[in-house]
Amino acid sequence: MDRSVGALIRAAVLATFLLSTLSALSILAAPSSADDDTGPALAGTPVAGSADPAQAPVVTTGRYLDRLPATGELHYRLERSEPGSTFHVGALYVGSGNSIGEGVRLKVGTTPGDQGCGSGGVFRPTLGEPAPVLFTTVSTWTDVPDHECAVADVLHLSVAAPNDAADADLAFEILVFEEPPLSSYAFGVLPLPAQPAWTPLVPADPAHDLPLGTTPTNAPVVRDGTFRLDLRPGRTLALAIPLDWDQSLQAQLDAVLPKDAPTIDGISVQIVGPMLGTSQVSFTEGRPKDWTAGRGSGRFRTGAQSHVVAYPNRDSYDAGINTESLAGIHYVLVHWTGTAEAGPAAASVSVPATLTLARSGEALDGVPAYTELDGLIGPQARSRLVDGTLQAPDAAPAPAPRVADDDGPAIELVVAGGLAVVAALLLLLRRVHHHVKRGRHRR
Repeated sequence: MDRSVGALIRAAVLATFLLSTLSALSILAAPSSADDDTGPALAGTPVAGSADPAQAPVVTTGRYLDRLPATGELHYRLERSEPGSTFHVGALYVGSGNSIGEGVRLKVGTTPGDQGCGSGGVFRPTLGEPAPVLFTTVSTWTDVPDHECAVADVLHLSVAAPNDAADADLAFEILVFEEPPLSSYAFGVLPLPAQPAWTPLVPADPAHDLPLGTTPTNAPVVRDGTFRLDLRPGRTLALAIPLDWDQSLQAQLDAVLPKDAPTIDGISVQIVGPMLGTSQVSFTEGRPKDWTAGRGSGRFRTGAQSHVVAYPNRDSYDAGINTESLAGIHYVLVHWTGTAEAGPAAASVSVPATLTLARSGEALDGVPAYTELDGLIGPQARSRLVDGTLQAPDAAPAPAPRVADDDGPAIELVVAGGLAVVAALLLLLRRVHHHVKRGRHRR
């Protein structure tokens, strides 16, 4: 390579790194706004599900990106690594909005199109919402050790076409995680934690101010604390937080609503597990006393309390217990359901609010003893489970995800990412110089 050309390329590399780093830092420091997010709403390795089950691609632990079918089903294969493992599969997409019907349905069975090992779907009453965030999950877990869903070498995953034709061909994510079997079938001896009770939280002042996500995919990872956000009808905001075994999470939303605000019935907080399954204590029969609804000078408060992350809470045969909880990155979604009756004026409404997150508990007695297998690693608190951050027990710990600490947003991944880009480009230059990769199963 010509020396002068090489110098110019190296200078360009350095300039690119500095610009990308400064750009990332400016994003982290920017105040919240309607357009703030921390990256693409969806992401994943491209995959093409097949209408012909015989041509179905294999999907292993990971995050994939495909497009919804207009009719029929898309088929995929789940090849089991070890008898007794459990497949957790989630699907996520941003819908076209302003419609009612089923958004997406997942089925897993021992034959194509079958749902004998589990199914999950999401219903979408989304009139008035321009871009609803829709997701569902399915698990093949069963407490029958020799059940075919627990031991079959291959299971078949299918994704059905959405009811709304406007959603056809929209991009959607598929999340796949193969959970190792227990080292011995000891489900009965793992403790079932008591259901957590709600405790009012005191918001910190001042609250952290950082760009929020719009889906679980681009939700920034944070620690306990209070975060500022702007509520808008028809909009979803997302944060992510690590939860370990034996831990639970409280999320409390506080705001003061103006007199002319649209209906407040649709303001909600939702806690979602790593595989997009809801893990939330139901308060439908008795809302916490501090949850209030007011307009003008009145204050509004609502929230959510997760179940304890525990092996028995990964799935439940009890229809009254809504839990899909694994150790890993959990997501807190704040949503204000849009309504057609609110009219166009609702789009301009913006209500300042705070979201306070507090974890409790620590990993003590409820950590599952997973079988040690090559290629299969149990859930870990600081992993999204599907993005390559799972580490073998004897491996060095993974770099910390980008988090907000007591002083505001940290920037570990910004610098690390920039250095990685530089390293990759310099390696390329060197090579050029030398040579001119929700459902439940019942018995």
